[in-house]
Amino acid sequence: MKKNWIMAAALLSLILWAAPALAEENAAWTVMFYLCGSDLESNYGYASENLKEIANCYTYKAVRQAMGNEPVDAGRVNVVVETGGCKQWHAGELGMEIRTDALQRWHFEPAETISSEEHTPFVLDEELPLACMADPETLADFIRWGAEACPAEKYALVLWDHGGGSKTGLFIDELFDDATLYMDELGDALRGGGVTFEAVLFDACLMANLETACAIRDSARWMIASEEVVAGKGTAVGDWLQQLYYTPQWDGRRLGRWICETTRTKYAEEADEQVLATMTWSVIDLSKIGRVAEMFDQFFAAYGQCYASDPALMTQYAHFLRNGTEFGLGDNDMHDLSEIFHVPMIAGILDPDLYAGMVDALMDAVAHNIHGPGRSRAGGLSFCYAAESSPEELSVYARNCPSASYLAFLDAITFGWSAPDWVYETAERLPDIQELADYQIQAEKRVTEDGTPGFTIVSGMENVGQPHGRLYRLNEKNNRVELLGATAAFPVVRDGTTVFSLDTAWRWCAVEDVHCCAELVSMEYLGRALYNIPVRVGTENGLLRCCYDESSDELLTIYGLWQGYDADNHVFNRNVVPLAQLAGQEFSLLFPVDGTGDSDKTLYEASGPMTMYRSLEMTAKPLPPGTYYLEYWVEDIFLRHLPIGRAEIVWDGETPRLADPAAWEGVMTLTDTAN
Repeated sequence: MKKNWIMAAALLSLILWAAPALAEENAAWTVMFYLCGSDLESNYGYASENLKEIANCYTYKAVRQAMGNEPVDAGRVNVVVETGGCKQWHAGELGMEIRTDALQRWHFEPAETISSEEHTPFVLDEELPLACMADPETLADFIRWGAEACPAEKYALVLWDHGGGSKTGLFIDELFDDATLYMDELGDALRGGGVTFEAVLFDACLMANLETACAIRDSARWMIASEEVVAGKGTAVGDWLQQLYYTPQWDGRRLGRWICETTRTKYAEEADEQVLATMTWSVIDLSKIGRVAEMFDQFFAAYGQCYASDPALMTQYAHFLRNGTEFGLGDNDMHDLSEIFHVPMIAGILDPDLYAGMVDALMDAVAHNIHGPGRSRAGGLSFCYAAESSPEELSVYARNCPSASYLAFLDAITFGWSAPDWVYETAERLPDIQELADYQIQAEKRVTEDGTPGFTIVSGMENVGQPHGRLYRLNEKNNRVELLGATAAFPVVRDGTTVFSLDTAWRWCAVEDVHCCAELVSMEYLGRALYNIPVRVGTENGLLRCCYDESSDELLTIYGLWQGYDADNHVFNRNVVPLAQLAGQEFSLLFPVDGTGDSDKTLYEASGPMTMYRSLEMTAKPLPPGTYYLEYWVEDIFLRHLPIGRAEIVWDGETPRLADPAAWEGVMTLTDTAN
């Protein structure tokens, strides 16, 4: 809205507050907080907790007065907030009556003295009709309003809510059918706001990626974000904002470094081992991101040439690409970009100029990077490796992807999706993977010596990544098939032939001596693995996050209860509750009913009630007699999931027996078209 309109409205008392009465000069900074509360606020109050942190900030004058020194004004810092997207707010103790049926705009008045005297930290400036926080125009209008009401030398924008990475987007507006803002729409919103931001902070998961950086590079100088899932309490907003009051002369790079470091300190002081282990935060120089995008496109142009003409070299390329750190635990497919080029051997197969150019571009663009021990190779910038994405997801991703060569490659290896026509204005069309015999994999179904179904790779072993298997059981009480979990299928060499099977010895994971559903999330090294175990505590479903050593049957760490990944919205919950906070409560182990996942709402069967302790024992326990099902698939070098099949097994407690031996035999060519 226009400045003269604001002034007129103030005179007529149609709004509660006019633009801040600034000095003749603009302020040093205006920080705009765009708070889409979502379930993070309605369920957990995390946005309100961040507002409380802001409320405790005070001016530079105040600290000098408290020390008996002359009150010096280092430069005004304005803070404005827009609230929306949430069914319930918890900010009443701050004197904020945040409505759920309107958008509201606030400004923050920092304390002028360091004392216990109460003051009203947030002043309501304006109420607008309810609108979707994931609408680009809603964000653009807030930016325009913030800049007109509070002009400054430098602007910062904080985008606060869920994030899902490059193909999923940002925000979950609870009031508008969980609407999401895609990255191309984010770029439109920032351009529509008409402000060049000194810094944009994504207090949201999985947003430190190339695609997001490209979307906003024309509207900002520095981007601060995390490659990984962000904790619900977010950044150390009180610490970094207070520091900005002390040092408003800082630029976006210095502010970004402070955000990263104080956030790490925040969770170290809380002794939150899970957050510290997987934390990643980085500061991206957006003036350098164009060079990264250029080298990214050149890399995938070279990748595509190998794919079409040199399958042997392609195998080496793909090995480096597929082994990068993957962030999140769902199907967002966010992989670290720089890690690909930190593998020493890749320098031996890439064109030297391309290799050096990519490494230099990444080093120039990632100005600062912190990461926990569980993400030791995180380089600060990820990208979406979308080989397993659905056609619908790929169509969204194509709007955000900065590389035509990469999209041409995805077009060639994915089933049911075609790249937009504009891709082939600059990129070479590649042959469909089904047409290239060198990438085909043939598997033969085999039965191991102990009677467990398995398989061998007859041809194309060089194109096989990690084989996996899932185990199911038949619940004879209701005739439902329940998932017991998924894990890696390991090779056993017999008579010179490598047979892959789910080498369970007919033992399975158990919590407090009760079998559970344990889904493999990631393999770390030599049998040490991260698993999720679905449980119900009270009326809420969640996941126990477990680090388990299969070789010793020893539970290494159980981080706590996590609400998990929302398959409908493609975002992660940001809350992990330590078991100590749940001790004494009843819980049940959950078993997903086969065939009710994916697009349908998952149904669960539950174990009997159990008691939650401060620590839980996890062991491997023999499976009882009954009917079970084993299914296998392999990941090929391109990370596509290629199914092999499912076998029914009758287990009598001593020997497994195939219900239909003839159904588990023969050679098949693996394809992803069944998916």
